[in-house]
Amino acid sequence: MLFLDTNAIIYYLHDVKPFSQVVEDIVLSEDELYTSIRVIDEAIFAIVRTKVWLKLGIRRVEKLKECIKTHGYGIFEEDLNELVTFLKDAKMTVLEDKATLQELIDVVKKYYLPPADALVALTCKHYGIKRILTFDEGFKRVP
Repeated sequence: MLFLDTNAIIYYLHDVKPFSQVVEDIVLSEDELYTSIRVIDEAIFAIVRTKVWLKLGIRRVEKLKECIKTHGYGIFEEDLNELVTFLKDAKMTVLEDKATLQELIDVVKKYYLPPADALVALTCKHYGIKRILTFDEGFKRVP
């Protein structure tokens, strides 16, 4: 059982070397791959932000929101399809995030993690997943 964090997915999709090759090799060798709704949320946001920055020069979140409000997600269709294809090809199971408010606060404080990372750690704990594919050093603090 292996959980993929946001950066592993994004590095693979954007072919960020050498990380993308590491992700590909590990994904091909694993039987049970998991991620969560929160990770997919972060991945979509990263995809959208990168696209509008590279294609339209938009860097500020306020301008990004205006762009989406005006144009919708049509310009991101190919990128979002690529994400979905990756998840399907890898036979990735997308899990519901699992944590209580108190668990989230406790893990944030104990391991000095951002809330999104604490939620990933707690989701893994809830589902009995002991390994996370991530390039985020913060997870090294979590047993």
